[in-house]
Amino acid sequence: MPRPTTPSTMDRLLVQKYDKEDCLAAIHGQRVPMALGLPLVRLCVVRGIRYHPGFAEELYGLDPLFTRALNARRIMSNVVPDIQNPNEVPYCIWHPQTASESTYRQLVACYPHMRYHVGRACAVAGYTSLYRELAILPDAHIAEEARECGNLDIFDHVMAEPAQYNVMNDYLRLVNLENPEKTCLNGDTAVCWSLDSKQKFTTADPYNEEEHLGFGSQGYFENDFNITEDMSIDDFQSDKEFRFDVTSLLSMPLPLHLPTVEKDLLILMAAYYGDIDRYARLRRPERILNEIECCVHGIYHNTQFALWWSQQQPSSKYLVMAVNARLIMNNVLATITPETSPIDLPYLIWYPTIAAPSTYLELARRQPTMVPQILRSCIVANYTDLFDVLIADAVPDLAVLAEAEESSNRHYKARLDQRVLELGIAPSIECYTEWKMWSTRKLITSTTSLEKWMSPQLVGTNSPSLYNGIQCDATSVELMSSLPREWIPINSSKPVFLNYTEWPL
Repeated sequence: MPRPTTPSTMDRLLVQKYDKEDCLAAIHGQRVPMALGLPLVRLCVVRGIRYHPGFAEELYGLDPLFTRALNARRIMSNVVPDIQNPNEVPYCIWHPQTASESTYRQLVACYPHMRYHVGRACAVAGYTSLYRELAILPDAHIAEEARECGNLDIFDHVMAEPAQYNVMNDYLRLVNLENPEKTCLNGDTAVCWSLDSKQKFTTADPYNEEEHLGFGSQGYFENDFNITEDMSIDDFQSDKEFRFDVTSLLSMPLPLHLPTVEKDLLILMAAYYGDIDRYARLRRPERILNEIECCVHGIYHNTQFALWWSQQQPSSKYLVMAVNARLIMNNVLATITPETSPIDLPYLIWYPTIAAPSTYLELARRQPTMVPQILRSCIVANYTDLFDVLIADAVPDLAVLAEAEESSNRHYKARLDQRVLELGIAPSIECYTEWKMWSTRKLITSTTSLEKWMSPQLVGTNSPSLYNGIQCDATSVELMSSLPREWIPINSSKPVFLNYTEWPL
């Protein structure tokens, strides 16, 4: 019987196998897993390389990901590596530790194109003399890093210049030496302390090539930033602490240069209100959690935000439906033709405003499949004549009947009952669109629940609703931002509700 052969080093990159002990061993710099095909395993290896000098040296040159990590580790260990390929240049060379000032000086001498990487490391380590020697453009990321690390000499030096630039890009891990754009401090920097916030890995599912199935779970969450290329993977989960209160920034114009903040809540609320200027400035290249839901709400409630989105070629069907809905409610059917794709047709077309009867009638002619939501619009708007015209040939569903039940005009219920008898079939609704049963009255939201601090988690998006199957509720943010500070239950160990009996005390 032939003995099993060990995969070659290159073949190991194709072997997809999850083993918890392998991941732990890699994180702690104890053993390089045999199977290196899973993205999670690679992240664990990179994590081990960065924190453990001498680990996984045999992987040098095997894959640019590992080579970059090994080069970064060598630099932080005060060894200037021999970098032959641009793909092997590491981005972050200052975490989990900084090199000596002399090492960074040697690095720039060997690789002048890394002077901004070194400048960033100076901002972390406080190497003011070396920073001044670099004679680089005043980069906003270096300024934010220096401010966060308390190295105010470098921060003041950058901010004293007439303009700041986006030379570094922490989202893409790129340095633009050719044509950097002027910018402001905008919270787009993965500052050093944020890299110590870790996520605990979970089980990863290998890709099944025969069944063409993707990852059921990749074993980690994608971070907004990944400048260390390890997604902050570890064997423990850091407590999520919101270190900066953005409440005051929600109710004032944004300063030219953002102070140190975690800006996700600012992004969500700018989208929620449809504030074009704030949203366009604050948003990240990749959407954050709940951003689409907030954008849909903003589009529905702000025509100008809808028009702005119509020019952005939105990639989400929910954004397209919201734009079309807002235009319909504005009595504009320019985007709705008989050829419009069903995936772009909205359901909620009667809130927060209603269209004219003639608009709904023309909409029914162009898109007969939209008659159910048009009937609901007629009930909400009390367009009795149009309702009677459309119901004559319509097949009502349970959602239309539910809307009629809530109407004070009993004509709609009577006419629907008559139509059901004529058809001789029971009204129904598809199981995957049961959200259509959401009451129109529930679109008007309120809350009295108090939290201890402001965070993006206060934006509720858990329940599917009439907003074409998604929901967005920021009333908790609105409540918390309105409270006098002494009303916030920071010392309460149980849920607190604003009822003017038990709270405020």
